Amino acid sequence: MKKIIYLVVLPLLVILIFTHNGQSKTKSYYSGDAISYNNNVYITSTNSGSLELLKLENNTLRLISKTKLYNGRFNRYDDYSDAKLVSENNQLFVYATNGFGLYKYEVVNDNSLVLVASQQNTYWEWYNRVDKFGDNIVTISAKGIKVWNQDLQVINGYNLTDIDTPYNLRGFNQNLILDVQNNHLNVYDRSSQTNLSSIALNYKDLSGNRQSYIDADNNLYVVDDYYAKKFNLDGKLLASFQHIDQTGYDVSASGETNYIYFSNGAGVVKLNKETMGEAGYTWTGGIAGPRGWAMGLKVVSADGDKVVVFNNSNILVLNSNLKMIASYTATEDEESSAVENLFLNLNHNSGTAGASIELNGGGYVPNEKLDITFAGQKSLGQADNHGRFDQFLIVPTLSTSTMLTSTNNGGVDIKVNGENSKLSYSISFKIAQ
Repeated sequence: MKKIIYLVVLPLLVILIFTHNGQSKTKSYYSGDAISYNNNVYITSTNSGSLELLKLENNTLRLISKTKLYNGRFNRYDDYSDAKLVSENNQLFVYATNGFGLYKYEVVNDNSLVLVASQQNTYWEWYNRVDKFGDNIVTISAKGIKVWNQDLQVINGYNLTDIDTPYNLRGFNQNLILDVQNNHLNVYDRSSQTNLSSIALNYKDLSGNRQSYIDADNNLYVVDDYYAKKFNLDGKLLASFQHIDQTGYDVSASGETNYIYFSNGAGVVKLNKETMGEAGYTWTGGIAGPRGWAMGLKVVSADGDKVVVFNNSNILVLNSNLKMIASYTATEDEESSAVENLFLNLNHNSGTAGASIELNGGGYVPNEKLDITFAGQKSLGQADNHGRFDQFLIVPTLSTSTMLTSTNNGGVDIKVNGENSKLSYSISFKIAQ
């Protein structure tokens, strides 16, 4: 394995350096969640800012839903920060965080997400993540961990934080929370609220996103930048596997087989859980297009292990032999949501009927059609790929009905509506008599 992977690392790094210096418009997939529900694989990620839900169908990843939350107070769309897939009472739900809010969506007929519950806190706690620790949903913030029930009520909490890398906190059962922080794997007991052990690791960069794994026998698995390692709860090293001196990211397993998997940027490696001996590997750099870099990793059981890789420019689904089943390619950041607050400007704030004025604005969804209403007269506009527009309008003659609704002797509104986003903004103009 080492000889093969060493050969591909150099060209991969060249590709990554080249694309980093360019003006790439594509988002990067580095984390997310996956679940096996009714023997089907579902995947979610919020790395684009949107809440995206995909389903594996006939060796294809189908996008079920892609949405952002509309913020009526500021007339804009806000980003999601994290999402978690959960099966409850024979139904599939997606829990998602957005700033100070926690949202619960039901997956309906594999075609849409329906909001069934939400909670907004009033004490300025920004939720970085949502996860499931044991049987409960949790939110993770700089203020600690809050435990919620299915009705979105807080029922417990832990004063445990990882401000720099909240992604690294994981809870697999009712008792233990794992956290990779400051070059250590920390094991936290929820019952006694004490640290059971702090196991030294070896990372070149201490601030990266990494996740560990614990099996049913309480064996701990983690990958640093040199070795994949297996420990007991006391911190004793039981076995290890040396990889290629690349960044160690995630370790995951389905719990249904005797194998674990880890990602190290260059690819994914499959190991025997007992011996930590190699059972397979694949390089993900060019498996579904350029700019592949294996980071986040989730393994679920659905007719055998399915390995979901958040691979920078794409999301991959691999089988237990690490052969690609399906992929979903990242799209441009700018295609689906506004990137700035709404605004409108005029080159003149008043004018006589028949005069030409210039209206420009922004904050709309890129490339969407715009409906412009000026004193009862309608026209069409078009936002550019940044959600902005610039258009000349002819000042209309005030009709009798418009005069009745105008203010300040000819004051009217110019209103611009986004056809798809339903974003709306207006600006005043005075038609001189």
